Amino acid sequence: MKKALKITGIVLGILVLVVIMLAVALPFLINPNSFKDDIARLVKQKTGRELAIQGDIKLSIFPWLGMQIGPMELSNAKGFGGVPFASINETDVHVRFWPLLHRRVEVGAVKLDGLNLDLEHDAQGHNNWQDISEHLARASAEGGGTDEEESNVDLSVAGVSVTDSQVRWTDAEKHKQYTISDFTLKLGAFASAKPLSVESGFDFTGTNPAVQGHVDFSGTATADLERKLYTADDAKLEMQAKGDAVPGGEVDAVLRWQHLAFNQEQGSLALNGLDAGAYGMRFQLEAQGKDVLKDAGFTGSAKLARFSPRDTLKAMGHAGVAETRDRNAFGNAFGSFSFVADADSAALSGLDFTLDDTHLTGRAAIKDFKTLAMSYDLNVDRLDADRYLPPQQLGTPDKPREEVDVDKVGIPLRTLRALEMDGHLHIGSFKLLNVQTTDMDVGISSHDGLAHVQPLSARLYGGGIDGDIQVDARKHVDARGLEADPTVSETLNLKGVQVAGLAQDLFKTDKLSGTIDLTSSTRGTGRLVGQLRQTLNGRASFAIKNGALEGVNVWDAIARAYARVKGQNPPPPAPPRTEFADLHGTATLTKGVMYNKDFSAALPFLNLSGAGKLGLADLTVDYSLKGRVTGTPKLGTDLSGLKGATLPLHIGGTLGHLSVQPDLGEAAKGKLDDLKKKAEDKVKDKLQDLLGSSSGGE
Repeated sequence: MKKALKITGIVLGILVLVVIMLAVALPFLINPNSFKDDIARLVKQKTGRELAIQGDIKLSIFPWLGMQIGPMELSNAKGFGGVPFASINETDVHVRFWPLLHRRVEVGAVKLDGLNLDLEHDAQGHNNWQDISEHLARASAEGGGTDEEESNVDLSVAGVSVTDSQVRWTDAEKHKQYTISDFTLKLGAFASAKPLSVESGFDFTGTNPAVQGHVDFSGTATADLERKLYTADDAKLEMQAKGDAVPGGEVDAVLRWQHLAFNQEQGSLALNGLDAGAYGMRFQLEAQGKDVLKDAGFTGSAKLARFSPRDTLKAMGHAGVAETRDRNAFGNAFGSFSFVADADSAALSGLDFTLDDTHLTGRAAIKDFKTLAMSYDLNVDRLDADRYLPPQQLGTPDKPREEVDVDKVGIPLRTLRALEMDGHLHIGSFKLLNVQTTDMDVGISSHDGLAHVQPLSARLYGGGIDGDIQVDARKHVDARGLEADPTVSETLNLKGVQVAGLAQDLFKTDKLSGTIDLTSSTRGTGRLVGQLRQTLNGRASFAIKNGALEGVNVWDAIARAYARVKGQNPPPPAPPRTEFADLHGTATLTKGVMYNKDFSAALPFLNLSGAGKLGLADLTVDYSLKGRVTGTPKLGTDLSGLKGATLPLHIGGTLGHLSVQPDLGEAAKGKLDDLKKKAEDKVKDKLQDLLGSSSGGE
């Protein structure tokens, strides 16, 4: 037995010695450069391209089975010029010899230097890599697959180093070119289920629009090939970029995450501790995914750290948006939400967002990414929208400040026609164009250019408003064959609203006060508010209680007219103010004109009734009224002669500059006739008394 073992040992020793001698001798006995043509022929067969090995091939056998190759070039596709599709200066790959016998692949440090890849897309839409993909697919189909036993190989790599490399992408159809240059990649030792360090960096440039910058990446990756588990931990991506393609012209961005895991068997993904920052904003994310290789679905939560929207807008090149009437607007914002998303839709819940002193909560969703159909249910505690309007230009004596022209406000047709939305919004306190409301409730449904606002309710100026509005912006042609203007229909109810505050804030006028009740149902066509006013049709009713009309005094106008009729001096001017206890009526609206046939008003010592019209486009007034005098005020002249009279009145001008023209000719004449008749009757009575006395005395 001992002798047999001894012989066996000697034989094994001789075999090992022979292997070592062969490993040392083979590189000298075999010239690997003689296989260049065979290698090129194999590449041609697999890819359809020509491979030119310009440098020498150096071979090693033991203890590393390795190859070092000098410069190589892979030809480009036909029609894409003479620039190589791919080229490399040096390739160095080694594999340990003995572990191969035990189905272990131990690769040494892999080195690639000077790798250049040219990707092109021509003006006709063809690319220069499609033919390679087709050849590889055919070769794979013809060669068949490997069984599980053959593919179950233990693989480890000592490291990978890629240096001084470049990738160029050219799109002749869109006249664009992007280049990644000075690309470096360093991978640490790799083995299944073992942590792998990763470091990479490159410069990049682009045209149309121009962009340039630099990217650095570092992290740790793990690949468990047996269980098909892949992770990337403690990763950091930094980017600096500038140019026309970059919002604001320049950006420094950082992306970090603590843990990213992908389970290929289950198709699940987990992302923890993602932190992204750019333009002064910082965004944090936690997410989980399932079926990511098929019908991907994701859930998670996100948080937006406190930042200054004003500074962000300026940094992104939108300084004009950041210029607002309130210099403190867009000063502070932060928020958070949870989300559920798949390939077709996304939903946000638990929305909690703060902008300045406005706090928003609720939920929102994009129901279909293709149509961008949206839904939402949001609650806002308070919002002063006027703070975010563009600043008003200061007026000068030569050029007074222009006020906002409401008539020029238009309906955004393109946006409305593309809008697919169902939503509800509640605002505790809201201000826009100086109109202040509370407890505002707005529901919006918009589909295919037809928008409906219902409910529409709010508390404002001591009263309330409710109603609904419909905007029909669907494309259709009129009788002339032209695209018809949008149609706006509304039903509106105001109850107990203080007119003074509403008129002052909305129209900048203090001419009218009182408490108004109003109901209206109207319909108009036009793209601008001014056009809608001119085409408005419908009906309305109104009642204003305990109010006043500033700028005109009806009794003062009557007193002056009465003095003229009697040939007396006019009384001293009275304050230009007309108070009333009640003012009401109903109206029809035709082509922007309100016709009122049952106007009635109760003034001190005067009841008015009659008919007239109000032009909604230019606010012109034309009313013919009759006033029944129930008493006479004290205005520095004796008006007692008008008590009981009925006075014709004409009210004209505009709402801002009304004029009252009483017609007292007939009324005064009637009063004088009555006085004359009474005087004559008295004279007759006296004469009869005197005549009667004389007869008796005789």
